[in-house]
Amino acid sequence: MKSKALIWKELLDLSRDKRTLAVMIIIPFIGLPAMALVTTGLSSTQTTTVYIEVLDNKSLYIAKFISSQVMELSKQYGLRVNVTISNGPPKSIYNILLVIPKGFYKNITYINGIGTLYLKSLVGSVQSSEVKSIIENVIGEVKESVVVNRVKILANKSGINATPYNVLNPISISSGYYLPSGSPAPVSQVKLSYTARLLEFSLFFVANPAIILMGDSVLGEKERKTIETLLATPASKTSIIIGKLSASVAIGLVTAIADSAGVILYLSMISPGSLKLTPGLIGVNLAVSALLVIMSAAIITPAILRSSSIRSAQSVSYLLMMVALGIYFSALFIDFQRLPYYVQGILMVIPFTQAALALQNFVLGQYVLMATNLVIMVGFILLGIFISIKSFNTERLILSK
Repeated sequence: MKSKALIWKELLDLSRDKRTLAVMIIIPFIGLPAMALVTTGLSSTQTTTVYIEVLDNKSLYIAKFISSQVMELSKQYGLRVNVTISNGPPKSIYNILLVIPKGFYKNITYINGIGTLYLKSLVGSVQSSEVKSIIENVIGEVKESVVVNRVKILANKSGINATPYNVLNPISISSGYYLPSGSPAPVSQVKLSYTARLLEFSLFFVANPAIILMGDSVLGEKERKTIETLLATPASKTSIIIGKLSASVAIGLVTAIADSAGVILYLSMISPGSLKLTPGLIGVNLAVSALLVIMSAAIITPAILRSSSIRSAQSVSYLLMMVALGIYFSALFIDFQRLPYYVQGILMVIPFTQAALALQNFVLGQYVLMATNLVIMVGFILLGIFISIKSFNTERLILSK
């Protein structure tokens, strides 16, 4: 009964500032998708200008082919591109400049000739790099056409019946994917793995609210001069810690779900079709997020209990959040299981690593390892609570400044 009363009291305390709670919940959920809308909206209104300077009259049809293909492919990628073809230098600044020099057509029609194109991009233009890649791919098509024609000429002159494609591609590669168990994996598994990595990064936003709320729950009492009244009640140290932890976790879960949903919406909007969410992955992500909220609150509590003020607790919280950010940002680029054993050993001691590994192991079909990661997270929770109870010092909490 004491624990229930304390939990209810803590929930009332943490929810006293409804405006702040609303901001914590609503802003990530609405703000991140709004940012995606602004980003995609601004990107869609931006036009990349391309100038093709043709100094070789015989290459005009090549310039027109490049222009039409670039326009068509850019449209497929949702990019706005304006291509200008002229035989003189540009009179204004363009994002991309392609120069076809004199003698280009003559060089590519020789069996041993090399035609050189000059492709330049304006410094500082992000969208230009995407359009430049498209231009390079189109030029690659032109190059392949020239090579195929040369093979045909050589085959005719030598009297050999040869297929240009087979001559140019003597080795065929049949690629695929497989799981650590050795069983084949469908292509959809790759997209699922990519989604899991993004979810791992979003775990940083899940851990954040619980750390902040736990600091306010404990030291907020001290700032409001109500800590003495609380400690004077018959409630035990364990009941007080469990009550504050439960309330912080309850509200932290709500804000964490909003943060996580906001991140998923943001990623879905800026990269439509790139994410693959299955009921299993969503379920595991929710389980990992719930444990992460509890674990984050539990492991920060001992430090908060020994802090003299909210400001000093914020310093510790900031350090903890930076560790979490380092782990979850690294998860975007690193396979933790492929690191050297001594590096893995160091990372395993960091509680946040287990949450990322749980998602990775689920996608890879390593369910026993995933369960082990979840159990270790529970272990960190129990350890944090145990240390909090043992380090709970009433006199220090009241007198420290």
